[in-house]
Amino acid sequence: MNPKWKLGVLFLPLALAPLWPVSAKRNGAAQEPGPDYKDNNCVSCHSRLLEPLRLGNRYLEWQFSRHREKGASCEKCHGGDPSTKDKQIAHAGMSPASDPRSRLHRKNQPETCGACHQNVVSAFVESAHYKRLNGIGLGPSCTTCHAHMATRVIYSPADTANLCSRCHNSINSLKPSLEIPARAKETMMALQRAGYMINWARLMLDNGRRWNLSLDEETNEFKTAEDGLREARVKWHMFDLDTVRKQADGAFLKGTKVKDRMLKRLGAE
Repeated sequence: MNPKWKLGVLFLPLALAPLWPVSAKRNGAAQEPGPDYKDNNCVSCHSRLLEPLRLGNRYLEWQFSRHREKGASCEKCHGGDPSTKDKQIAHAGMSPASDPRSRLHRKNQPETCGACHQNVVSAFVESAHYKRLNGIGLGPSCTTCHAHMATRVIYSPADTANLCSRCHNSINSLKPSLEIPARAKETMMALQRAGYMINWARLMLDNGRRWNLSLDEETNEFKTAEDGLREARVKWHMFDLDTVRKQADGAFLKGTKVKDRMLKRLGAE
C-alpha cells in the first residue's frame, strides 16, 4: 500500500465528525483563554445558588455551553444588570419566558437571538413558521429546535422528523401533511451526508499538505463546497426543503469531486 494512502487511512475515522462544527475545545485542540466573568454578578451569584434547583441547573447548563465560550452571559438573553450586587436592581425589567414582555418569550426570541445569530434569524423570519409565530403566536421559535441556550440542538434526521410530526401530523397542525416530516428527515440526511463528505475531503487535503503537494485548485474547489454547505445550513431555517436539499446535494457532489481527486493524487487509485 502506498505510504501516503496509509496515512490517509489512519486519519479516515475522523471523517465521521459531527454534522455541525464543534469548538476547538471539544476537539481537544489548544484554545485562547476564554471570556472572564469575574466581574459579572449574574454569574458569580447564580454559581453559588443551592435553591431553587432549576436556577442552579440553568447556570451549569450555561457553564458548559457555546454561549459561555463565546462571551454571551446571562444578561445577553435574559436582561438584567450584571454590574450590581443588589438583587432587585440586578433583576429589574426581567420577566419569565411565558410573559409576552420577556426577551425570551416565543415571539421575542428571533429578535433576541438575532443580536448574535443574524444570518440564521434573517433566514428564519422569511419562513412560514415565523409568519405564523409573529401573527397568532402558534408557530415554532428558536428554542423549539435549539432548546435552552442551544445546549440541545436537533441534528438527527429521526429527531427532526419526530419534531416536525408534533405539528404537521396532528389535527390542529400548522399544515397537516404526513409528507413534511419525511421530507424534513431526508433533507437533514442530505445535510449530514454533505457534512461527512466535506470532512472526508478536508482530511484528504490535510494529508496532501503533509506531503507538500500543490493544492491550490483542490483548495478552491473545497472552499466552494464548504461555502455551499454553510449556506444550505443557514437556509434550513427558512424550511424551504426543496432548496436546501438541492444546495446540500450540490455541496456533497463538489466535496466528492475534491475527495476523489485527492485519492488519485495520494496514490490510492
